[in-house]
Amino acid sequence: MATAQSNNELSISWGHPIGTRDGTLTTDAKMVNCFMEKEEGEGVAVIKRPGTSYQSTATGTAQGFFKFNGAPYFIVSDTAYPFSPPTQGAGIAIPSVSNPGQFFTSIDSQSSPYKTVIQNQEGELWTFNGSTFTKVTDTNYVSLNPTFGIAYLDGVYYAMTQSGKLIGSAINDATTWPALDFTQADIEYGAGVTATRHLNYILAFYQQGLQVYYDANAAPNGSGIALNPVLSASFRTGAFNAATVSEINDVTYFVGSTPLYGRSVQMLNGLTMQKISDPFIERILNNTTLQFTSLHIWSFGIQILGHSFYVLNLPPLNLTLVYDISTGVWSTWSSVVGGVEQYFVGRGYLSYQGYPFGDFTQDTTTGRILSIDPSLYTDATGNINMTCVTPNYDWGTLNWKRFAAMQQIADTQTAGTVVNVSYSDDDYQTFSTPRQIDMSTVRKQMRNCGSSRRRAWMLQYTGNTPMRLNEMKVLTAGLPR
Repeated sequence: MATAQSNNELSISWGHPIGTRDGTLTTDAKMVNCFMEKEEGEGVAVIKRPGTSYQSTATGTAQGFFKFNGAPYFIVSDTAYPFSPPTQGAGIAIPSVSNPGQFFTSIDSQSSPYKTVIQNQEGELWTFNGSTFTKVTDTNYVSLNPTFGIAYLDGVYYAMTQSGKLIGSAINDATTWPALDFTQADIEYGAGVTATRHLNYILAFYQQGLQVYYDANAAPNGSGIALNPVLSASFRTGAFNAATVSEINDVTYFVGSTPLYGRSVQMLNGLTMQKISDPFIERILNNTTLQFTSLHIWSFGIQILGHSFYVLNLPPLNLTLVYDISTGVWSTWSSVVGGVEQYFVGRGYLSYQGYPFGDFTQDTTTGRILSIDPSLYTDATGNINMTCVTPNYDWGTLNWKRFAAMQQIADTQTAGTVVNVSYSDDDYQTFSTPRQIDMSTVRKQMRNCGSSRRRAWMLQYTGNTPMRLNEMKVLTAGLPR
């Protein structure tokens, strides 16, 4: 004789990190254009990410930011523009660029005589004095084929070469690179990838390893460079790509690579390396479409709304992965461009506190500057498609469950604000026709929601208002087993 279940109130959370069985996002849990917060008494809240607005007019190839004496500039199509939001000044051409359109990194506001040094992804180097760029032509620099990435420590600029040499400049002079000012890892780590500063160290990244150096104010092994290796900080995990390396609040994040174990996301906190990717993220990163030599993947850090994010853009996969450092949860961001949803268009990050919301990125589709503004709920390029997909819920039993009613706990919105909720009973192969929940009502609910043994839900919201969602309460009625 069949037995019946008693009525129960169950809960669905919209806050789930990426879960992918095959390295794609066509199935399993994910959050798009939102992030999670723990709220006392209300469990987990899912919050829509901030929107963006244009703050410049120059268009072309997006190539990054730098500062000169604290004043911000942005680079479009190898021309630098002074930037005082929401206006821009006259462009200053960057001369003698061998391969136009490359992204730039910079060392800003250092000691006289040169305040700013910029370098493109080809490894070419320029100094900037506020009005003119001067290209570095020292053969000791140019002939060694530097990689993308420039670092500065105690008056010396450092760069990595493709052959794996870490080279240093003359004191406070990025135009002069003495022939003997270099060092190289004792262990065979493969080709050089990049150099960057971390705390009071220089990190030398290779394809198959990482060596940490400190300023010893001495010349090791007969060379003229002032660096010595930190013997206890030598790692067999290298960097997959120079553009994935980002420093956020004194912690360095990067996509790591080893010949045996593939790609992962690592952070260097102090002198301790820790993996922050999980198996699901690593299934995505080890897609063969991503190549080591590609210049078309990148990362940047941003801190906004009390959260710090490591943003990893993977255009070859049409995907942007976002790691919330505050919660340790992975999600994705996207942009709608010309009516089509794609990877997030931002590249690079500039903090400029002379503006009400001083967080900026650059639109890779236009070259224009985007303000990332918590008071905006749509993007300059189009709507923000907030999407939450849950794992399959069965609450510990495959008995039939009839969903008599579903009520969403959330902030009350203005009249006309609705979210769309659909479900899949066939393991994400198909989803039901979405039903709307009116978010302006006190009881934000749906009734007569069908029955299932095991179900995944999807919530979608595209409106131009904020959105903060807590749990969905589900009233289940008993059914025979």
